Amino acid sequence: MSRMWLIVPSVLGASVLSLPALAAEVKLDTRSCYAGPIHTVQHSEGIVSGSYAVVGMLPGSENIPAPLQMMSARCLGQFSIIAGALDEHGTCEAVNAGGGKMFWVYARSGDPTKAEGTWHMVHGTGDLADITGDGKFMPIGVFPPVAPDMTTVCNHEWGTLNLK
Repeated sequence: MSRMWLIVPSVLGASVLSLPALAAEVKLDTRSCYAGPIHTVQHSEGIVSGSYAVVGMLPGSENIPAPLQMMSARCLGQFSIIAGALDEHGTCEAVNAGGGKMFWVYARSGDPTKAEGTWHMVHGTGDLADITGDGKFMPIGVFPPVAPDMTTVCNHEWGTLNLK
């Protein structure tokens, strides 16, 4: 089993791309993909840990409001897999063209091939200042790395965002 797809940060930034309009409450159901360097320690068979930094570009579409168009994101995370049990957590920040930012945390634990993760929107700035929300995520597949010590990941994300 490739450890590259086991190390999957929740990249919620693309989740906002499914928003039909800025509203008090928006249901999300979307996918996002990111890539970046990964650093691992393979202690022994069944014991691995590491950290990663991934980035992604979130272009949006015509039906997405301006604050959520052309966003870029960066996520930092760490993980361990001991005796088949994953423990992963991290943070992400996305920024839009106007400089508005949103910041969230995520975590996932259990069987790396089956465990759903959770995300929680912590803070926003600028035109995203009042953003809140919670949801879940799950890796959607195995992708080959683009280079040694790189991870390429895609997630399915769902939940609710609120923007006042």
